[in-house]
Amino acid sequence: MTSNTQAEPEAFQENTDQDYLSAVLEIVSYLRHNEVVTPEGKYWKVSPEPGNEYEGDLLINRKGLYAGSSGIGQFFLQLHDVTGEDQYLQEAKDAAEYILNTYEGVDFFTKVLEGDAGGIWPLPGWGTSVYVGPAGEAIFLDQLYDKVPDERYRAFLTRAADDAIAAGTEDEKGLHWTEQSDLMADGSYVFFFLYVYRRTGEQKYLDAALKVLAFAETKAVRSPVGGVYYKNLDLTLAGFDSSDTVFPNFTHGAAGTAYLNALVYEVTGEQQYLDRAKEVVKFLSAIAQGDEDGKLIPYLYNPDTGSFTDFFYLSTCHGPVGTTVLFRKLYELTGDDEYRTWVDQLSQGILRTGAPLVHSPGYWNSFCLCCGAPGVLSHFVQAGEFLEQDNYLGEAKITADKLLGDSYHDETGRRWFAAWTRKNPGFVETYTGLYLGAAGAGTSLLYLYAHDRGITITPTLEYLFLK
Repeated sequence: MTSNTQAEPEAFQENTDQDYLSAVLEIVSYLRHNEVVTPEGKYWKVSPEPGNEYEGDLLINRKGLYAGSSGIGQFFLQLHDVTGEDQYLQEAKDAAEYILNTYEGVDFFTKVLEGDAGGIWPLPGWGTSVYVGPAGEAIFLDQLYDKVPDERYRAFLTRAADDAIAAGTEDEKGLHWTEQSDLMADGSYVFFFLYVYRRTGEQKYLDAALKVLAFAETKAVRSPVGGVYYKNLDLTLAGFDSSDTVFPNFTHGAAGTAYLNALVYEVTGEQQYLDRAKEVVKFLSAIAQGDEDGKLIPYLYNPDTGSFTDFFYLSTCHGPVGTTVLFRKLYELTGDDEYRTWVDQLSQGILRTGAPLVHSPGYWNSFCLCCGAPGVLSHFVQAGEFLEQDNYLGEAKITADKLLGDSYHDETGRRWFAAWTRKNPGFVETYTGLYLGAAGAGTSLLYLYAHDRGITITPTLEYLFLK
C-alpha cells in the first residue's frame, strides 16, 4: 500500500535564521562574480550590467562606503562577526589593500571639487563626504584594525583626517570644503573627526569637528512654524524649483544637523549644542504628519508653501530609519521619554503606510540601505532592541521575507533589480554596494541574524555612535 504523504512544499515553509544566512552567502556569490582583482588589491563592479561603470559619478566610485570597496569590506567584516570564517576577513583585507595602494591624499579633493560635477545629483559636497571619500574608507580600515592590528590601518585613519583638514577652507564661517553641509556632504566630517578624536584622543580632531559644525550652523533658519531648520544645500542644484526648499530628515536635513550637535554635546558637555538639537525637534514636531498611532516627517519643507506630503521616504536618507537615530541619541543623553516615544511613533508611521508589504509613494523598489527595504529591516531590528518591543522584531522578519521574495537568485548568486535612480524609474539594474546594492541587503539580514544569535556586529555609520 503506497502512502499519500508528501513532503511539504518549500514555499509553505517559514524562513529561519539559517535561511537568512544562506541568502547572505548567496549575496557573497554575486559579489565574487563581480570582483575585480588588481595588483593593488580588490574592488567590485558597481553594477555588472553592460555599460554602467559610473565613471565620474560623484556618489558612486570604487572605494567609498556608499557604493565601493570600503562598504563591501564592512559587509564582509559583519559576515566574519557572525561566522568567524577567515575567508570573509580576507575579503575585507583585500578591499583594504586596494584602498591603501590607490590613496590620492589631498589630490582626491582637488579632483572632485575642481572637476566636472558628474552623476545624477551634481552637488560637489556629495562627492567628498564620509559616505563617498577617504574618510569613510578610513573608518572601515579602523574597524578592520580591531580584528587585524595592522598599523597601516590605524595610520590611514589619521592620515585621511589630516589630509581632509589640509584640503578644507577655514574662514570666518568655520571649516568646510563646499557649500553643502548635510550629512551626505561636509557635515559628515563632524562625526568623522569626532570618531578620530575618540580613537586617538588628539585635541586637533575635536577642534576640527567644532569648526565644521560652526560652518553648518551658518545654515540655520528660524522656522515660522517653530524651532529651527537648516538650508544645508541649494536644492535648485538637484532640480528643485526653489532655493528656499529644504530637506527636514536625517541624511540631508535638519535632523542630521541636530544629530551632529547632539554628538558634540556628548563630548563637550556644552549646553548650547543640546539646545540647538532641541530647537530642531520643535521644528520636526511642528511639521510631523499623523498622530500618536504613527507619524512621518515630510520629505520637503518650504517656508512659503509648507510641507510636501505627496509621498514619504521610509528608509535612511529622508525617512524614519535615519531620523530615529537623532531621537535615540537624545534619549541616551537626556533620558527624556519624549525621544523614546518619537522612535516608536515614527516606526509606527512606517507600518501605517503598509510597509514592508506595500510600496507606497516614496518607498520605491530601490532595495538599498539608503532609501529602501534593507534600511527598514535594519531599523526594525534596532527599534526592537532599543524599545524592547518584540513586535518590531516580528516586523523585521516580515521585512526580511519580503526582501528575499523581491530578490533574484541563480547560479551567479542573489541580487536585486532596483530602480535606485528614481528620476529614471524605468532604469533598473543590479548593484553590489553597501548603501545602494546587494551588500547592504546582506547587512540588513545580518543585523536580524545577529540579534537572534546574540552576536554584536560591526556597525554601519548610522549606528556608530549609539549604545
